[in-house]
Parts: sequence; C-alpha cells; structure tokens
Amino acid sequence: MALIAQLLLPFFGGFAALLAARTGRDRERWVAIAAMAATLAALAAGVALGDDGRWLAFYRADWAPSFGIQVLLAMDGLTAAMLAISSGLGIISVFISWHVTHRSALFHAAICWTVAAANGVFLSFDLLIFAFFWELMIVPAFLLIALWGHGDREAAAIKFLVFNAVAGLGLLAAVFWMGATSDPVTFDAFALAETEYSETAQILLLLGFALAFMVKLPVPPFHAWLPDAHTQAPTAGSILLAGLLLKTGAYGLFRFPPMLFPDALMALAGWGMALGAFGVVYGGILACGQTDAKRLVAYTSVAHMSIVLMGVCGGVHFALIGAGVEMIAHAFSSSALFLLIGALQHRTGTRDLRELGGLQKTAPAFATSFALFFAAALAMPGTANFLGEALVITGMFQVNWVFAAIALVSLVVSVVYATRLIGGIAFGAPKPAVENAPDLHRYELWPIAILGLCALVFGLFPQLLIGWLWTAVEAALQPLIVVQP
Repeated sequence: MALIAQLLLPFFGGFAALLAARTGRDRERWVAIAAMAATLAALAAGVALGDDGRWLAFYRADWAPSFGIQVLLAMDGLTAAMLAISSGLGIISVFISWHVTHRSALFHAAICWTVAAANGVFLSFDLLIFAFFWELMIVPAFLLIALWGHGDREAAAIKFLVFNAVAGLGLLAAVFWMGATSDPVTFDAFALAETEYSETAQILLLLGFALAFMVKLPVPPFHAWLPDAHTQAPTAGSILLAGLLLKTGAYGLFRFPPMLFPDALMALAGWGMALGAFGVVYGGILACGQTDAKRLVAYTSVAHMSIVLMGVCGGVHFALIGAGVEMIAHAFSSSALFLLIGALQHRTGTRDLRELGGLQKTAPAFATSFALFFAAALAMPGTANFLGEALVITGMFQVNWVFAAIALVSLVVSVVYATRLIGGIAFGAPKPAVENAPDLHRYELWPIAILGLCALVFGLFPQLLIGWLWTAVEAALQPLIVVQP
C-alpha cells in the first residue's frame, strides 16, 4: 500500500487544498504540506519494510483485464530516490511560495498534482498507465506557468505544452502498437520485455519513446521550450521543472530503452552519445551569453542533462551509475539555484546580472549559498555532481574517448558561466538594486540547508548513493551485451 499512497496522497491532497481554502487563511498551504509529508512518511515506511531483492516493493492489480490494463507499480533504489525528491521538492515549493495569494488554493493543488503525476511516472510499469501519467504531468505544470508566471507567461506555457504534448504522441503510438500486437494483449513492461521484436521494429519503437524522453530531458534540438518556461515560471514552477519534470525524462531513458529495446539501444547508442556530447557543449556556451540569471541556469540544465544522455547510451557500469547519480545531484543543485534566484528577484525586482552585484556585503547568506550551489553545478570535488560527471566521463573513456574528451572540455565552459553568475551576483560594489535587499529568511534557509547537505553528503560519501542505485543499474545492464569492468 505504500506504493499506492505515493499516488493517492498527493492527488487527493490537491483536492483537499482546494476545499481547505474555504475554511480559513493559509489552510490550503498546510494541507498541501501535510499531504506531501504523509507521502514521504509512507515512502519511508515502504523502504524500511521493503525486500532485499530486485524490488523494495511491488504491487500488481487488474484494472481492465479484458483490455490488458493493470495497475503495476514497482520500486527499487532509483525509484525510491526519485520519489523522495518529488515529495521533498513539493514541500519546499509550498514553503518558498508563501507570498502567493492569487488563486492560492489552485496553486497549491497544482503543486500536489504535479508531484502525484511524477510519482506515477516513476512507479508505473504498465506502459499504458505510464503514458497516462506522462501526459497528465503536463497539465498542472502548464497551469503553474500560465497562471502564476512572469512576463509573457502564456506564450511560454503554450510552448511548453505543444513541445511536450506533441512529443508524447510518439510514446503513445509505440505503447499502443506494442500492446495491440502482443498475444494476449498486455501493456505489462516485464512481459513486453520478453517479446522478440525485429531490430527495425525496436528502432522505430525506441525512437517513439526517446522523442518524448529527450524533449522532457531536454537535449538539443528539443530544448527550445525550456529557457522560456524557466524564465517565465514562478519560483515553485522552476523548482519543479528542474528538479522533477526534467528527471522524468532522464528516468524514462534510464529505465525503459535498455529493458524493452536493447538491440536498438546498442545500434543507436553512438548517435545518442554524439547528441549528448553536442548538448553538453552547446548548453554551456549558450549559458555563457546570458544576462538573465534564470535563463543562464536553464541552459546549464541542458548541459547537465546531456551528460545523463551520454551515460545511458554509454551502456557500461560507470556510465550508467554516473547517469543515475547526476540526475539526483542535479535535482539538488538546480532546485536550490532557482530558489535563490527567485528569492532574489522577489526582493530586488530583477534577475538581470548587470543590475546585481555586491551581494556578499549586503546579504552574506545569499552570497554563500550561491557559491555553494554553483560549486556543485561546476562539479567541484566533494559534491554529488562531481561524482556523477566523473563516473560518466570514466565510462565514456571505456566506450569512446572522443566523447569523453568533449565532456571534459565542457567542464572548462562551465567555469566561464559559473564565474559570470557568481561574479555578477556576489562580488563587486553593491548595486542599487541590492543595497537594501534583506538576507535569506528562516523559511528559505532550511530548504537551502537540506539541499546543500544532500549535495555534500552524497559527494563525500559516494557509496551511500551508488549502493542505493546498484540494483537498478544491474537491471539496466542485464539485457545489454557489454563487457563488465
């Protein structure tokens, strides 16, 4: 029941938040927090009582057996980590949005529903149910951007919707074809993994899945929606986009292509690594030219998620473990940076680096936090980001040294954009916009402290995270023909 709770508690928590707003001020906020805290508690109980085998928890129940549809949920270490991030970021999003009063009940319901839909993506192994949650996830995220965003928020929301909805059609087409051609009809991913498809069929099916995953990830040329969505989204929307929705694309790539289409993945792996290598450099170069702090961090996400694509396509232990670590580490660092930029914009009214500066003199906690998380974004030793990128690059040297060298070059590019951001915000003489800006408040400090602690603990004690991901990596590698290190 712990797995069902991951879906139902935040889903009905959203409706409860809508109703709670009628009973008193701020009730919807506390109801949303309570729903996601209960979801975290149920997850902790499920992990504590979990098995030691392949799955920590497993749930199967018929829903529409005559159509081959069932509720099929499974959780291993990777899934548990993503579920914890999902509910944790949901709680943080509520706390740092206390200033939101416009349609507050719907705002907090949208946060809960985003968490519920993402949890469905992380847990579902019935492909039709997976596709349902994949499409459902777009709706509350669209609302967050369109109703509570900044600037030209409607255009950014429409772009987000069109890119992700259209890309999802390839996933739906592949899922329908696989289910319809199986005998008996089923959408069970474990049963479909045993089905033998021709290499051509596998490639076409993989392209349908990969299009949806790479748009959500995103990697060039499928990334055009991301900078506008991040720039115009409210702070909570940016946190959920970077820390959660992008990770559903990374999770899908990690989980399903090796399981369902191993021959096609091996045939197209070189193209995937090349696309990832291009994205790493391209995202970093574009980040260097930005003056909007949010847009700069958005382009860094393109670079970091391209590292994940390289790792998955690498198909060896080091690369896959690195991809898993990177997607978790990036959730910590990117969410914290968007939190900090949003808090700074709320105080100063600007995100323009040309109007900011000298923050270490007027708000030292702000400046220190920016320095910590851009050290993580730089993949400095001692952070979880360093562990993820180092493992991916090591794996790349086992597969193709050219792609490994490109990934190393991207680290030089990251120094440029990181120093531009931290220099533009923290150093120099205080600009007029920040002279009277108050430092971080307590409700902003505790999420920063938690995210920073996670980034450092998993970086300094890597086996905590690697051991947790090991069974998922082994399962991903099993269908592939690789030489183990």
